[in-house]
Amino acid sequence: MNAPVTTTGVRAEPRRPGVRRRTSPRGALAALLRGTAGAALLTLAFEVFARLELVDPRLLPPAGVILAEALRLLVDPAFLVEVWATLVAVLGGVALAAVIAVPLGVLIGSYRLAALGLTPIIDSLRSVPGIAIIPLLVLVMGQGLSMKVTIVAFVAVWPLLFNTVYGVRGVDPVAMETARAFRVPVARTWWRVVLPSALPLMLTGLRLALATGLTVGIAAEIAVGTRDGVGYFILRASYAGFHADTVFAAVTLAGVLGYLMNGITVALTNRLVVWDGKGPS
Repeated sequence: MNAPVTTTGVRAEPRRPGVRRRTSPRGALAALLRGTAGAALLTLAFEVFARLELVDPRLLPPAGVILAEALRLLVDPAFLVEVWATLVAVLGGVALAAVIAVPLGVLIGSYRLAALGLTPIIDSLRSVPGIAIIPLLVLVMGQGLSMKVTIVAFVAVWPLLFNTVYGVRGVDPVAMETARAFRVPVARTWWRVVLPSALPLMLTGLRLALATGLTVGIAAEIAVGTRDGVGYFILRASYAGFHADTVFAAVTLAGVLGYLMNGITVALTNRLVVWDGKGPS
C-alpha cells in the first residue's frame, strides 16, 4: 500500500501500529522556549500600546502594571478562595457531563437505532446557547453552586458526547470480530475493546469540555452576579471604582488557569493512551 500524501505533497512515512512518537526533552524545551518568546513579544506589544496612551490609562493599564497585580493576586487568600469556588463548579459540571455523555456516547456509537432515535433530540438541545438558559436555571436553582454546575455540565456534555461517539465508531472492526469469534460478553467487549480504543478521542473531548466549562462558568458568575468565583471577583472589581489593573489581572490568571488545566489533561492523555500513535490533538 502506498504511503499517504500530506497537504504539502510529500509522502508521509507510515507509522507502525502500537508505536508512539515521543517528544524528546530537547523538543519539549524548544516548544516551551517558543511559547515563552511568543508570550513575551505579546506582552511587550501590549506594554508599548498602553504606554502610547491612545486609550485612557485608567481603562487600559500597561502590561507591567497588570503583571504586578497578577502576582499580588496569586498570594491573595481572598482571590484564591474565588478561584477554588470556580474550580469546584467547573470540575463538578464536567464530571456530571462525563457521567451523562460517556454511557450515552457508547450507546449511540454502538447501535444504529439508538443513534437514529436520539440524534434529533441531541441536535436540538446542543443548538441552545448555554448562556441563554442561565435565567431559567437561576429561577429554578438560585445563584449558588448547583446553578453553576448545571450550566457547566450543559455546555461540557456535547464535546464529551460527540468525541465518545466518534471514538466508538472508530474501533477496529477486526478487534470487534475477534471478540465476537471468541464469544466475549458484550459488557467485557465494551470494557476491553471499545473503551480503550475510544479513550484518546474521549480525552480530547475532556480537554474541550474543561475549556468550554471554564469559559461559561466564569461568564455565568459575571452574568448572574453570584456571591463567589472568579467572575464575581471580576464583576466586583469592575463596579467598585473600576480597578482596571485588577480586572485585567484576574482575566489573565483565568487564562493561565485554563492553560494549566489543558496541560494537565494533555499529560494525562500521554500517560493513559501510550498505545495511540497520534497523541493529543
